[in-house]
Amino acid sequence: MSIEAFDHWERRGRPLYRAEQVRELDHRTIAEGGDGFALMQRAAMAAWQSLKARWPGAGTVTVLCGGGNNGGDGHVLAALAAAEGLGVQRILLKAVDDLTGDARRAAEMASDAGVDAEPWRPGLALRGELVVDALLGTGLTGAVRGDIRDAIAAVNDSGLPVFAIDIPSGLHADTGAVLGVAVRATRTVTFIGDKLGLHTGAAPAHVGELDFRSLGVDAEAQADLLPAARLLDA
Repeated sequence: MSIEAFDHWERRGRPLYRAEQVRELDHRTIAEGGDGFALMQRAAMAAWQSLKARWPGAGTVTVLCGGGNNGGDGHVLAALAAAEGLGVQRILLKAVDDLTGDARRAAEMASDAGVDAEPWRPGLALRGELVVDALLGTGLTGAVRGDIRDAIAAVNDSGLPVFAIDIPSGLHADTGAVLGVAVRATRTVTFIGDKLGLHTGAAPAHVGELDFRSLGVDAEAQADLLPAARLLDA
């Protein structure tokens, strides 16, 4: 293959990035005059739009929120859903008082908007017409344990459609490996840069429909962040 032909092939298809590269894009976006909480709100709004596009007639939703920024996205989405008249069951895997940073701001925003919250407990009924997975993000590297593992199992056993924010919880963002247990989503929305692990390993059985939202960030404009791979069509 000639250099010209290889270069043409290399530039085709959607770029796929490792989790650490997407985190670096997050940091650069914030450093260029952005705000971490504002970026979280943009992500949650994009997720809410994606959810509505897939389930336009939904009247109730269950949102499971973990303790990190992925959970923060879930808290903001819960507030957006309630503002549009949906019944929202917000389930916390970490108490608001134990949260920090933007995740805490997001949880308090949902509470201030009147969205009720209840702590996770085994056997808790998931009452929504669909479930939003905002438990774990792309930073997961070890096996899922404890209450999070039990919550993922409950989601998978519920028989309800599942909407995963950024990545199905329990899936490795770089390899697509299941880290003990992982959410089986009907639809996944992912942000900033498409993740390699959403297309490799066990990902096809867990991601469902994939909706990529750049949030206005041009990842390919970062010349020093070369894609880990490219997603080619047939």
